[in-house]
Amino acid sequence: MLISVLICSPIHAEAAQPKVVRIGDLFANTYTSLDPQKGSFGWYTSTLGLSETLFRIDDSYAVVPWLAESASVDGNTWTIKLKDNVFFSDGSKLTADIAVKCIERACKVNERSRMLTGASLAVVDEKTFTISTPKLLPTVLNELCNVYMAMVNLDASKDIENAPVCTGPFKVDEFDPGVSVKLVRNDNYWAGKVNLDGVEGLYIADADTLSLAFQNGEIDAYIGPTTNDLSIFSASPEKYTVVAIPASRLYYYYLSMERLPEKELRAAINMSINPNDVCILLAGLASPTVGAYGTGTAYGNITKHGFDPVEAKKLIEKLGYALDKNGYYAKDGKEIELDIAYYAARSIDKIVLLMQEQLRAVGIKAKLSVTEDPDGTYMSTGDFDIGVYCMTANPSADPYYFMERVVGGGKYTSGRYNNARAKKLLGQLYSEPVAAQRAKIAVDIQQQIINDEAMGFLAILNKTTVMRAGVANCSERNPISFYFLNANTTIND
Repeated sequence: MLISVLICSPIHAEAAQPKVVRIGDLFANTYTSLDPQKGSFGWYTSTLGLSETLFRIDDSYAVVPWLAESASVDGNTWTIKLKDNVFFSDGSKLTADIAVKCIERACKVNERSRMLTGASLAVVDEKTFTISTPKLLPTVLNELCNVYMAMVNLDASKDIENAPVCTGPFKVDEFDPGVSVKLVRNDNYWAGKVNLDGVEGLYIADADTLSLAFQNGEIDAYIGPTTNDLSIFSASPEKYTVVAIPASRLYYYYLSMERLPEKELRAAINMSINPNDVCILLAGLASPTVGAYGTGTAYGNITKHGFDPVEAKKLIEKLGYALDKNGYYAKDGKEIELDIAYYAARSIDKIVLLMQEQLRAVGIKAKLSVTEDPDGTYMSTGDFDIGVYCMTANPSADPYYFMERVVGGGKYTSGRYNNARAKKLLGQLYSEPVAAQRAKIAVDIQQQIINDEAMGFLAILNKTTVMRAGVANCSERNPISFYFLNANTTIND
């Protein structure tokens, strides 16, 4: 997302320029709406400081109350109490009735909210409501942290697609879908003074253009510089501030269980790809991982065979393939040729080139198929041999989110992986209340995926925030990338 400072003609010569921060985004062209409860739009509205949730994840990865004051649980029923002083940008108060309507709507309009689908919500009083789930769900508060659970004054939002009425420090001024959005200070913000007069978010088509816009002063901050950008910005601390922290966005790939039915061939592919080289390629931007989560997490203790091109060749040859005159493995005159589907963002274009070269070194030919919209293409259709993706695997401080997506079925089970044991474990993970046991189950599911050679986990992307001199407090110490602009964000020219 791209943001620029708004320059207004002063009425008086001595009038101060408005303080506006401009941010840039490579994905804003897909944001055709500002409805935070639909699709992935809530990601954009959260980063802009427009929408907020009842609970949020703090800098230490703990779930804490935000618009809510407290929560308690009795069996399958959670009781949520709201803070007294939360107001929407139109001055109306957040009540339990509005909160219930928002959660119920999110469950209807967003498939990502399926964890709370079927839950029964009831208003107790103006600031208290309950959530009762059909079976024990220990992660209700984690679910309420997700951006699509944003609180919106649904009755006051006459045009929710373009101007939702939310509780964040900023409110919508102008919106050009897929191009830009301008927000101004919310003078009714419940959590105190808002430092900025406004913000502007802009879509920029590619990473190089985004970098140049930042260096030229056309934007003030963004998340996710490339490796080359990182070295440039880090070398000029007087001009730029760079903050990189371990986060939860995962580089990974699916292997098609339908198009690559032979487990030995999938194993050979996995053995041909060296994740350590990905971290070297993305110097400073990524951290190594074995499974879907960081090795330092309770559910990151996974083992796998690792990079082994010699063994990869042996497995391929056992399947009856031999190297042809072109140096590729072939059988009956037909070479192995893999289709690697990807989208060119967050340095994925560099990663797939590396993967292509690593496979070629073993004798496997691979072609690259790029798209701008992975969710609308190969992630939904499964039309690939290898599908590369980058997802926040742990957006709610619990392992269930990602495990459910890659094992439970639906769009994100893109490789058509269908393992009965993994699904049984997923069912256990759903209701397990003890954190240590949840971690053990999550480890078991990951281990099953790895043992079945269904996926490959490449690296954990650091959250790297870059800000020009004078810009500060862009949630740069928080590991969640949908936290960005906020009431404390400042800019000094």
